[in-house]
Amino acid sequence: MIRAVPLVFAVVLVTGCGGGGGSDAPVSVVTPPPTPPTAPPPVATSCDGSELINVIAASDDGQSLSGSGPELAIDDDFDVASRWEAPGNARTITLDLGARHLVREVGVAWYQGAQRTASFAVSSSEDGVDFEPLLSAQSSSGATSSFERYDTPDTPARYLQIENFGNSQNSDNAILEATAFGCTLDTAAPVFEAPNAGPGDFALDPMQAPGSNFELISWKLNTPADLDGNGISDTASETDLDTGFEDGFFFTGPDGGMVFRSTIEGAKTSANTNYTRSELREMLREGNTGISTRGVNLNNWLLGYQPEPGVPVGGRNGVLRATLAVDHVTETGSRNQVGRVIIGQIHAENDEPLRLYYRKFPENDRGFVYLAHEIRDADDLYFPVFGPANSDPDSAPNDDSEVVNGIGLGDLFSYEVIQQGARIDVILRRGDLSGPIIGHNFVDMEEQASGYDVPQEWMYFKAGAYSQNNTGDGDDFDQVTFYALEKSHD
Repeated sequence: MIRAVPLVFAVVLVTGCGGGGGSDAPVSVVTPPPTPPTAPPPVATSCDGSELINVIAASDDGQSLSGSGPELAIDDDFDVASRWEAPGNARTITLDLGARHLVREVGVAWYQGAQRTASFAVSSSEDGVDFEPLLSAQSSSGATSSFERYDTPDTPARYLQIENFGNSQNSDNAILEATAFGCTLDTAAPVFEAPNAGPGDFALDPMQAPGSNFELISWKLNTPADLDGNGISDTASETDLDTGFEDGFFFTGPDGGMVFRSTIEGAKTSANTNYTRSELREMLREGNTGISTRGVNLNNWLLGYQPEPGVPVGGRNGVLRATLAVDHVTETGSRNQVGRVIIGQIHAENDEPLRLYYRKFPENDRGFVYLAHEIRDADDLYFPVFGPANSDPDSAPNDDSEVVNGIGLGDLFSYEVIQQGARIDVILRRGDLSGPIIGHNFVDMEEQASGYDVPQEWMYFKAGAYSQNNTGDGDDFDQVTFYALEKSHD
């Protein structure tokens, strides 16, 4: 509490004896009051945003297995060999956030998280000594090995302690990664470490076509070109890409990266499409033209929670990983469209379970990343991955404030799209795919009643530069360069 200190003024009458104007009149002298005690600054207990918090250190109760210490729970590595593990009841791991934050969620990726449920509790502390309960009697979902995010009361804390009580199979306690989501209270947002890799670290040959630097036999391409004049964007088949196709919208950059360029004015993939693209479309048939590109078949795959269709398919569940840099985004056009481009997708027959966006406003130095999830035959939902939170989940983010530690044009970053069961997770990293995690969000399709749990739906990945601006100058453009691109399915 800041208390008011009364100001006391003493008035002393002094008889003058000359000097100055020579007056003998009494002079009033005001004695300054004593300096009041300095009140401590008000303690901040609120802030905006819900970013992934960079955990700087971790400790435990000394009961972890050899080679499975607490530092492995904060190393940004989801490999099963890189985990904290401590058997027994009530084993604790403590996370140091480096400074006080307003914690809004706790994130834990559990070892064997899709096969068993873990029992745990969470407490928080501002000083590392006195801990207060934050969550009690909790259980993991048993549905994912990615981050599970647990809502907490908005709580100022520097330390989080996770107390573990075994799992549904045994008394083991094991965590792949642990973090928190919120915003900083007492300090400026910490500067993320520099990327651990640059464009020159990917062994790409700038003298070769993209198909020689990347595995492209399982992709086809759409570009804004229309060389045959039929009004529909040109395509390059899997075989075309594999044997060296390039054009003015898809080519190898001077550093060997695979460049996708999409101008506002250009041909589109159909009469019903609003925007141009230079974008790859997954083709699991790998050039076998005897397999149709469309339908539930060997060219396409199923979401993990779809029922069996009764016919062979190309796979189930899926992971798409990419390292890239956004070189340019549109700078002209309406405010709700400028500067946004889709860099990855999961596409269904008519809808898009996932669209991954990068966006940067012209006046800003840095951009942000968010995802859209389209309910089958219905509307979109939007989720922040890195950057401003949505005030309206039914609307694309349009917050044009500068993003602290955002992703600038030319900055190297990576994304992982992980579809497993009924979940789609997006993990964002700075630098290459071993870099520090800076963002995460997910969609639970069962919780959202998304409607894709039917046997007739079919999926494919997309990656590239799918412009989301059709109101700007025709020669304005989006350009994205990929340095790594890989995918897999069960």
